[in-house]
Amino acid sequence: MVLKRKLFFLLLTLVCAKSQTISDSLNAFTIDLLAATSRENGSPRNLALSPYTVWTLLSIIDEGAKDNTAKQLETVLRIPDASGKSAFRNNFRNLSNIVSAKDSGVNLDIYNSIFTRKDQTLKTEYRDVVRTNYDVNVQPIDFDNQDVASATINKYIAQATKNRITNFINPDDLAYASVFIVSALYFKGAWMQPFNPNQTRPDTFYDEKQNKLGEVDMMYQMNPFAYARLEWIRGYSVELPYGEGDKMSMILILPYKDQTVQGMLQLMTQEPFSKIINKLEKAAIDFEGDDVQVYLPRFKIESDLTLNAILQKMGVTDVFDEANANLLGMFEHFLYVTRLIQRAEIEVNEEGTVASAASGASVINKMPPPKFVANRPFLYFLVNKPTKSIMFAGKMTVPSKVAS
Repeated sequence: MVLKRKLFFLLLTLVCAKSQTISDSLNAFTIDLLAATSRENGSPRNLALSPYTVWTLLSIIDEGAKDNTAKQLETVLRIPDASGKSAFRNNFRNLSNIVSAKDSGVNLDIYNSIFTRKDQTLKTEYRDVVRTNYDVNVQPIDFDNQDVASATINKYIAQATKNRITNFINPDDLAYASVFIVSALYFKGAWMQPFNPNQTRPDTFYDEKQNKLGEVDMMYQMNPFAYARLEWIRGYSVELPYGEGDKMSMILILPYKDQTVQGMLQLMTQEPFSKIINKLEKAAIDFEGDDVQVYLPRFKIESDLTLNAILQKMGVTDVFDEANANLLGMFEHFLYVTRLIQRAEIEVNEEGTVASAASGASVINKMPPPKFVANRPFLYFLVNKPTKSIMFAGKMTVPSKVAS
């Protein structure tokens, strides 16, 4: 009987997802994962998720997968099989370069690393592919000394997240591990139009049946934002840009009163997310300069998720199965994934750059400006604008004090 060594994966994200484009593939996976996670029994009522890092990590694993293991990954990730890998790798490099480009007021850093046993190396072809195309840093460490190995990985994670997360794993987490893969994302952005803290007021937050759940600190501003009704999912959307407004933005989606967050997510799986982005872009042109009143609660969400069961229900099963996993393109030894973990955090508040303080007078429309009032469950998406790619996503359904 062949003994398969355990393979641990850590997914870590932090924030202060006809032929498809690579962004379409990423976004479709994002909505599927968000919908599946929301449906899962015991799923947090408030959710922070970085589908981009899940998608990236599984794409890296797919490079070493074979047979049905690879087929399942490629189907769920919506990426090509071996015959189309060359073009996909080129597209992935281009996507990574664009989303990592620096912008005033926006900090987005992505880190991918593979830690391997000192005495057992990755296959040369696999190592070269992931280094060249996924910017993966390969580091040999002594897994037999679990204290030293865990300290090394924790130091790497702390540096990647600007010391926001330390001591993430314990030595026992590395028992029997041959490979440990990390994908980390750190985002910090200043609003292009910050909220004035003096305008923040306590307000009531409701559930989807209009029952009062508790109070939130409701931020407010009125400025020209892209705003649109999304009739095909029965929701309202508004886009709040970060920095200079060219790189990153937050898209908020609020269901109509006869709709639910889960109902919107189910309908969103049937259409490309770019349809929402295109609708907002058209609204920005058609209603240029028109103000929108935005009421958004200040919120902080932390999620600590094990994604095995969710991904299995989505169709990724063999990679978690000791008997069926085929990752022989990665390593000489038989491997399978024992755990796929993600810790994610997002904090949304009034802060922005001083230069973009909203202190000027507004031109009043002839018609009262539309209101986007997020005083009930809503979805949020952090989007890279040049590629129209979702980098981070989640939902808020209860005030933070109720969630805790």
